[in-house]
Amino acid sequence: MPQQDETSPDAFRYRKGWSTTARRNAVDRVRVALTKGTDLRTVSESVAETIGDLFTAKACTISLLDARGYRDVVNIGALAPNDKRFPDPDYYYDVERFPLSTQLLMDGSGYLSTTTTSPIYKEYQGMWPQMPAGSFLGVPIIAAGEVRGELYLARGEEAPLFMNDDLEMARDLATQYGSVLPSLLSSESQKDS
Repeated sequence: MPQQDETSPDAFRYRKGWSTTARRNAVDRVRVALTKGTDLRTVSESVAETIGDLFTAKACTISLLDARGYRDVVNIGALAPNDKRFPDPDYYYDVERFPLSTQLLMDGSGYLSTTTTSPIYKEYQGMWPQMPAGSFLGVPIIAAGEVRGELYLARGEEAPLFMNDDLEMARDLATQYGSVLPSLLSSESQKDS
């Protein structure tokens, strides 16, 4: 097997977890992505593209969560038939559709599905009967100590499964995004006023 640079997008195929160098590189890349704009949509797109690339994900979604439910801000990569890169900002879906995953997000831990028999996979399949096989994970986006959304990543069944190490790294990167989220939401609400 050829030796791979551990910071390359294909590094996950060869590594056994996130090394210190790979973690530092990922944090630096997301830090740069956070500076690619000043509005919610532009920054979210930049961060989702960067994180999707870092994890060699088939899809990446950033969703916000409030009393109205979940609202997808951006979908990157392979989209379901009715999904759009930038969904309608006024469309929310109920948290009741995802009770287990929502509880794990609210607990601050997130979730990981690596089989079609996992409870999380079954929960998603209940909403999308044509849910493809593969692995996926979701981690909370925490801003000012409060869960304000979710970072979701998926890989196809041809790719290596996500591991707990990936879940931890995704949580770290989602926290970086969460640190700028209040100012992005503030500027979005001022723009809408």
